Amino acid sequence: MLRSVTRRTARARLPIAALAVALAATLTGCGLLGGDDDGGTANPGPGGLEKTQIKVGTIPVVDVAPLHYAIDNGYFKAEGLEVTAEVVKSGHEALNGIMSGTLDITFSTYAATFTAQSKRIADFKVVADGLAAKPNHLMVVATPNSKVKKATDLPGKKVAITAQNTFTDLAPMAVMNVQGIDYSEIEWISMGLPQMLPAMLDGSVDAAVVVEPWVTKAMKEAGAVPVLDAASGPTAELPMSGYIAVAGPGKFATTSPNTIAAFQRALARAQAEATDRSKMEPMFVKYAKIDEPTARLVTIATYSTTLEANRLQRVANLLEQFGAIKGKLEVAPMIISSPASG
Repeated sequence: MLRSVTRRTARARLPIAALAVALAATLTGCGLLGGDDDGGTANPGPGGLEKTQIKVGTIPVVDVAPLHYAIDNGYFKAEGLEVTAEVVKSGHEALNGIMSGTLDITFSTYAATFTAQSKRIADFKVVADGLAAKPNHLMVVATPNSKVKKATDLPGKKVAITAQNTFTDLAPMAVMNVQGIDYSEIEWISMGLPQMLPAMLDGSVDAAVVVEPWVTKAMKEAGAVPVLDAASGPTAELPMSGYIAVAGPGKFATTSPNTIAAFQRALARAQAEATDRSKMEPMFVKYAKIDEPTARLVTIATYSTTLEANRLQRVANLLEQFGAIKGKLEVAPMIISSPASG
C-alpha cells in the first residue's frame, strides 16, 4: 500500500524514520550491540592486516560502481585484501549486517546512517565517502501530460518519493524553501523507484523524485521532463552515500584499523578513476543492471576520494532542519580518517 503525508511546516517534528524504529526493534530482540569483551585490536596477520577477507554490503545502484571496479581490477588484492560484495535488499538489512557482524562494512545512504546514529542504535563510523550528487543526478520529474510543468506547480500535487526523511523529500524541500515555494501542501507518496514511472504514467502521482539511473530511464522511456534539480542551491554537491562500519567491543571498526586503511586506499584509487566514463559504464551495466544505451546517458556524480567532516555535516544539518532527527548530530567523531592513497 502506498503511504502519503503532507508537510505543514519546515520545522514540524516528523515521525521517527522507519529505519530507526526497525533497527531499534531488532536490537531489542536480538542484542545486536553485543560482542566479545575484547575491545582491542586483533593480532595483525600478513601485511599487518587484522583481516584479509572482508564482506561489504552493496545495493545495485550507480553509487557502488567504483567498489566493483576496485574488486574487478585487483586494487583490493594489491592491498592484501579479498573483498566480497554481498548484495543486500535494503538499508535496514545493510545496517543490521554490520551490527551483527555478518558484514564488515556496508554501503549506506548518509540519511539512513545519521538517523540511526542520532537514535544511538550503534556507534556507526564512516569508512569512506561514496557519492555526492551533481546537477541532474537527483531530480523532480514529471511526464508531459502531468499538471506539473514547473516547480511552482508542485504545491497541492502528489509527488512520489522512496520514503519520508530521505534525500528524496528533504533535498527538494530544501531547494524549494530557498526559492520561496510552499512545499507544505505537497502530498508525498512513498513507493519504490521502479514503481514511480508507472505511477506517473497512470496518473497515480503528478511527479516523482528520482535518482540516476532512474532520471535517465524516465526521460528515455516516458519523455519525462525535469521540474526541479534537487541537487542545486543549498543541496549542490550534497554527499549522498558512503561506506559504514560499527565500532565498539569486538566490532570491526575497532578491531581492524589496518584493514580499514587498506580498504580506504584501494577504494580511493578506484574513485579517483571514476571520472572516466569508459571505466564506470561497464560497472553500471554489470552490477547496477542498466542497459548499455542508458548507461551511456547516465549522469556520473562525484565520487570523492577523501572524507571531509564539513561536507558530511551538511547532511546532518539538513536532517535536523526538517525534523528528521532531534538535536544536533556532530559528524566529525563518526569519521575514520583516510590514509594517503597510493
